Amino acid sequence: MKLYVNGDSHSAGYDAGGVDFSYGRHIADALGWDLVCDAVPACSNQSIIRRNADYLERTTPDFVIIGWSTWDRETWWGEDRKPYHVTSSGFDTLPADLHDRYKKWVIDSSTDYFQQQKESLMHEIIWATHNRLKNQNIPHLFFNCYSHFFYTDAYNKPKYPWGDNYVGPYNQNMTYYYWLEQHGYKPSNPKYYHYGADAHKAWADFLLPKVQNLLTNKE
Repeated sequence: MKLYVNGDSHSAGYDAGGVDFSYGRHIADALGWDLVCDAVPACSNQSIIRRNADYLERTTPDFVIIGWSTWDRETWWGEDRKPYHVTSSGFDTLPADLHDRYKKWVIDSSTDYFQQQKESLMHEIIWATHNRLKNQNIPHLFFNCYSHFFYTDAYNKPKYPWGDNYVGPYNQNMTYYYWLEQHGYKPSNPKYYHYGADAHKAWADFLLPKVQNLLTNKE
């Protein structure tokens, strides 16, 4: 049995000791399953979806967990034809041919319009991902690492019926970061909001009953 986990640095267990100390490892161990961690630090949600689709072309896991990154992140391709993750942390990792584009991106991303458009796009894409997994009869659980769907309320947009497959998509307090903050955990690396092994264990304990419920309902 395989538990497939995808996401960014949080799902990869950065500053917690690595994947072997991540929430995914704890859940896989509790289920007695193998863990396949496909998480990549600093990645965009487009990257998460692409890697998930690539994996599903090769094999079918028994359960999928995805921790979604912030809505503004993007993946760009440089002149060297390599993908680069674009975040608000700066352009140190970007090739020179993308620097000017990044400077404009930083200016644009500071606007409310940009954030609303990015969130709306991710809302639709993640909904499509949910339905793709559902149609393939693959049980899955989504959660937001830091961002939540804020503009659905702010602009009175429709919310989707995620059922038990998404942990509080429209509730900031149910994101990975804010839930851990509310339960007394502090980041082990405040610069990137990374949490330590104890917080990963707590998040795993929170998610595990939800995973088990979805597995039971599949049977």
